[in-house]
Amino acid sequence: MVRAVENMLGVILIFAGIAAAGGLIAALAGGFEGWAIIAAVAVIVLFAGGFFAVRDGARRRARESNAVVYAPDNTNELFDVDPSTGERTPHRD
Repeated sequence: MVRAVENMLGVILIFAGIAAAGGLIAALAGGFEGWAIIAAVAVIVLFAGGFFAVRDGARRRARESNAVVYAPDNTNELFDVDPSTGERTPHRD
């Protein structure tokens, strides 16, 4: 659930940055210098926020391990268990 919210937040921030870039172009074309400065800051902040949200999600996925290590009764004998199929394979370091 956290992953989905984080990814959606990143996508929303990037789309808002695209909309702010359109506002920046419109402000520049209309000669509104003050609004152009505000829009330029908004573009930078929104794109940076979207980038960092997506990057943080990628880091979180990289840290997660999909394999479960199972030791039945003997600590010398370890198995990796695939969470989706339940298949056990000998553990390798």
